[in-house]
Amino acid sequence: MADDAPPLGAALTAARQERGLSVEDVSAATRIRASIVRSIERDDFSPCGGAVYARGHLRCIAQVVGADPKPLVEEFDRRFDRPVPSLQTSPLSAFDPPRDAHRSGRQSPSRSSVAIGVLAVAAVFLGLSWVVGRDGGRGDPVGAAPARSTAATSAPTSAASTRPSTSPVAPPRVQGVTLRLRASGGSSWVSVTASNGAEVYQGIIADGQARQFRDARQLSVRFGNSPAVRITLNGRDAGTPRCGTQVCSLAYGPAAAG
Repeated sequence: MADDAPPLGAALTAARQERGLSVEDVSAATRIRASIVRSIERDDFSPCGGAVYARGHLRCIAQVVGADPKPLVEEFDRRFDRPVPSLQTSPLSAFDPPRDAHRSGRQSPSRSSVAIGVLAVAAVFLGLSWVVGRDGGRGDPVGAAPARSTAATSAPTSAASTRPSTSPVAPPRVQGVTLRLRASGGSSWVSVTASNGAEVYQGIIADGQARQFRDARQLSVRFGNSPAVRITLNGRDAGTPRCGTQVCSLAYGPAAAG
């Protein structure tokens, strides 16, 4: 380095001070440690870690302080950087592997593949021999007969068990009587009496309301406004009471539902 050459760091320091920036401001803007910034301002580029990093630091600091980075980098190359020695290259053929090594490299995978194939064939052969020997030891006709006998005996049983499901089943007869009274188009007073003579309900069924009653044999009902009552007997719609007058008494049982 020539002693009379102007220091690079002095130019950066002057530009930084002209802009009123501190070393910490430059460090925060460039993310370069403040100690490295101070070393560069003293023309000490050893903390940079090499010429490539030193050039990058010079460019970043110059841009922040408002200096032209190009002449600074050129001056750095002229004073500090050393030319990179040229690489000594040899002909490409010199890098070819020896023929013996190349041949052995190709034969090695081949031998491995052959060995793996032989082992696989031997394993398959041994497996088949073991399976055949195992089946031959217990696969005699006498041992197979019970399986066929079981299937033969189970078939009639399953067939017999399915016969009842295919035959028609008569629907169960309705036991007792279920009577549902619903007021529609008006209200009605009703009195319901069970088959044993006990009164199970007496009151008014308002319009839109419904009541349901059950008995083992028969239910007797007295209507105060029969046209306003809809009857459902054992799940079937029976319409309004068929008495021709508003006040009437009717009896309902299982036979009436048919």
